Amino acid sequence: MDDIFVNKYRQLYKSSGWMKEGQSQRRRQMLEEQKRQRAQKADENRMFLAFIQKHQAQKQKAASANFDRFYANKLQLSEWMRERPEDLDNWYIVPCPKGKRCLIVANDRTTVYNKAGKVLNSFRSSLEGGKYVTVLDCIYNGTRKEYHVLDCLVYRNQEFIHCETSFRFFWLTSKFLEYDHTVIHRDNHYPFHFIPRFDCADEASLAEALNTYPQWPDNIPTLDGYLFYHKESSYAYGTTPLVLWLFSYMIPEILNTTSLHENYKNLPDGYTTALEFMDDFDRKQKLKRRGKNRAGRKMEVEEGEQSVEIDQQRQLELGELDMDHQEEEEGETPLEEDKLL
Repeated sequence: MDDIFVNKYRQLYKSSGWMKEGQSQRRRQMLEEQKRQRAQKADENRMFLAFIQKHQAQKQKAASANFDRFYANKLQLSEWMRERPEDLDNWYIVPCPKGKRCLIVANDRTTVYNKAGKVLNSFRSSLEGGKYVTVLDCIYNGTRKEYHVLDCLVYRNQEFIHCETSFRFFWLTSKFLEYDHTVIHRDNHYPFHFIPRFDCADEASLAEALNTYPQWPDNIPTLDGYLFYHKESSYAYGTTPLVLWLFSYMIPEILNTTSLHENYKNLPDGYTTALEFMDDFDRKQKLKRRGKNRAGRKMEVEEGEQSVEIDQQRQLELGELDMDHQEEEEGETPLEEDKLL
């Protein structure tokens, strides 16, 4: 069942030279594939919701677990924006707070999962609806102990995985205007904040996104960077060229604009160009993953068969299938160290 939902577009990445292929070409291929399949997905969507409902019922009968593989690798992850999209007008820009990416699943109770399916928290929230299921893509900020909502997979049994970004964002906006999920009370233990999104086709809207400082009251949380969503894309599990990421100081170079607040222009030490920074960052992340894998294999040799299970759990927790693989200490870790969104 899980294979139905994970890595739907893996074939687009299988060629050995996919990274050398232009982002714009891969975006066109993925958009064409999503549009071709969108009409065929209604039945599969219903299967996804039915499976969640069945899965949640089975979990209630079983002992609680720290991991749930069904929810592993369900988050949509970005690529670097290595070049300005030719069709920038067809994109939204979303300012992102520093924090931890997570999947929120709410029905009779709200459970938080990381990208690897590890349970991070469980509590009561105003998203719950008993027999109704809601699944949101969020960022958790440990400083304020609050969740910031990026995207929507399911809202009260209505599925949006194969809806276009423009409709998903419209729906989320309307629902968070209808009900205030930021108020803490007996049935809502953590606030859920809707992250504003801006239309790149509107110069005033784009300028507002790039020049609003601070993005959040008292500059807490601080801005980590910007996600760019293609308006016509479906929600895709794993890394996709239809969602792109830039740190704020990369904006002038990649978007070729001077419209950026001065506080967002501070460069990190040793910074030369955006592309060199991206390549260097990717190399360091690759080496870091290799080091953790070697440590896991050493543990297996030293501790025998029992370590195999430990190592598998550790690899699952590390989330080897995407760049944003490191677990945080309790609280907040900047996404600059835990890239990509």
